[in-house]
Amino acid sequence: MKGTYLLFIKLTESVEIRIRGKTHLLNEGYYIYIGSAFGVGGLSSRLHRHLRKIKKKHWHIDQITTSKFSEIIGIGVLLKQRVECELSKTIGDIKKTVPITGFGNSGCKKKCISHFFRVS
Repeated sequence: MKGTYLLFIKLTESVEIRIRGKTHLLNEGYYIYIGSAFGVGGLSSRLHRHLRKIKKKHWHIDQITTSKFSEIIGIGVLLKQRVECELSKTIGDIKKTVPITGFGNSGCKKKCISHFFRVS
């Protein structure tokens, strides 16, 4: 199956990541990542990849999911729906979220600010 997914992530300690040459410090706490899987293998392949700690770092989110301080605490799935940008906008409009600018949206055609949010 293909579709859009949300990863609910807990950082138990601060993590430093690099996006487009800029270093970001992600404080310990809760985060939401919105992604989509419409390629070969679909959702099953993509989600199993995210759950592995050891892997080649291909996407921004890999910098977090490979950290010993990160834990995926939940997964949401919208089957057969390509709504990554719409979900990012909706989550970004929630007052208790803060976008990590430029994260996870490098291929975004709708010019989203981010597809990764800190939840306070």
